[in-house]
Amino acid sequence: MRPRARLLTPIILALPLFLAACHHPDAGIPSSEGSKARFQGRMLWNGKPIGKAALFLRPLSGPSRREIELMTRIDGRFEATLPPGDYRLRTAPTTMCPVRGTVTLSPGINRYRLVVHALSFLTCRPGEIRRL
Repeated sequence: MRPRARLLTPIILALPLFLAACHHPDAGIPSSEGSKARFQGRMLWNGKPIGKAALFLRPLSGPSRREIELMTRIDGRFEATLPPGDYRLRTAPTTMCPVRGTVTLSPGINRYRLVVHALSFLTCRPGEIRRL
C-alpha cells in the first residue's frame, strides 16, 4: 500500500461515523427547562415513503433561532427531540415539491404526516402538513 493511501484509509472509514454524529437530530440542541417535545412522523407521496429528504425546522421564538436539520430515513420516517414551541418547517425532497408551514410541538410525542406532490414541468403544488 502506498504511504498516501495508508493515511487516507482511516479518514475515509471514519467519515460516515463523524457525519452521523454531526447530523444526529438531537445533537447540539439546547435543552429547555421542563419537558421535551418529540417530533416524529413520515413523509409520503401517493402513499409511498420519501427517503433521504431534508427537513429544516427553525424556532419562531426562544433564545436560539438556529435552523435544525434532519433527514428522513429510507422508510420516510423522521424524528427529533426538541424544546416545545412553534417551528417554521420546510422540506427539500428531491424531485418533489417542498412542504412549508408551521408546526407546534407540545411536551410529549407530536406525530405529523408530510404529504408531498410530484414536481411537474409547469407547476409545483404545495405539500401538506397533517398533525396525527
